[in-house]
Amino acid sequence: MSQSIRDVISPLNILSKSEILNVSKSFKSVQIKKNDYLVNSGGHLDSLVFLKKGILRSGSNQDQDSDVSQSKDFTFEGNFLFSGNSLLTNEPFPHSIHALIDSEILVLTLAELEGIYESIPGFVAVLRQLTQDELEKQEKLINLIKIQSPQKRYADFQRNFALLAAQLPEGQLAHFLQIPTPELSRIRKKISLGSTF
Repeated sequence: MSQSIRDVISPLNILSKSEILNVSKSFKSVQIKKNDYLVNSGGHLDSLVFLKKGILRSGSNQDQDSDVSQSKDFTFEGNFLFSGNSLLTNEPFPHSIHALIDSEILVLTLAELEGIYESIPGFVAVLRQLTQDELEKQEKLINLIKIQSPQKRYADFQRNFALLAAQLPEGQLAHFLQIPTPELSRIRKKISLGSTF
């Protein structure tokens, strides 16, 4: 089940219920088809983006299936897209961002974001906290990947993100978990046969 913006912002206890409602109502829904690009390398992201449903991948503009080694990051549903400083500094994106599967995003343009800042000043603190949480999550994930065995990495991801594990192409999943694709194939085959590690 996909999370809403309210589900993500409410636990922070920064904004009132009415402010959260006003923020969430300001976002517009946009459908993105599989392999469609949200932004190309060298382009600008002029909106704050929340991924309601699907998976976004950051990487090069080359073929998505064969360019696994160039994947930089993934954004999973229920998360804001925090990729570089393009939104805040208006600098061009060094990588492209596209949908790995049919996805739905909620967008707030820069002009609308400025309006939110004026009418709901606490939203600045919300974005700051969400950015900090995302950085901590990425750091924790990196540390777990470094110390866990490939089997444990996959088992944890499968347990916590079963739907996404099923939807993410094997090569992309292998890159995300930093497991060689042939080894991940063997791990998945053993699990499907009921083997334990």
